[in-house]
Amino acid sequence: MIEKVLFTWSGGKDSAMALYELKVTHSYEIMALLAIVTEDYGRISMHGVRSILLEQQAESLGLPVEIIYITMNSSNEEYEAKMRSKLIHYQSRGVSSVVFGDIFL
Repeated sequence: MIEKVLFTWSGGKDSAMALYELKVTHSYEIMALLAIVTEDYGRISMHGVRSILLEQQAESLGLPVEIIYITMNSSNEEYEAKMRSKLIHYQSRGVSSVVFGDIFL
């Protein structure tokens, strides 16, 4: 049975390599890329990749992208609340796991 997952996306090479490795197993349905964007800058929080490039990356990969916007001085509580809300949404759609491919985690 194929497992439905969310894939956290930083826009960097480690995410790309992890996504590739996940896709070649043919064991997972990647429901969406999940990115955290600092809304004050319009960039992915982890690497500073611009939102427009994030959208182009997702389009070229043929995957939808879900963006969680946080503020520049976001507290951990803000981050957790927004992440929890998004994860609950996807859990209701059958997602059972979240894949992280960033070397810094």
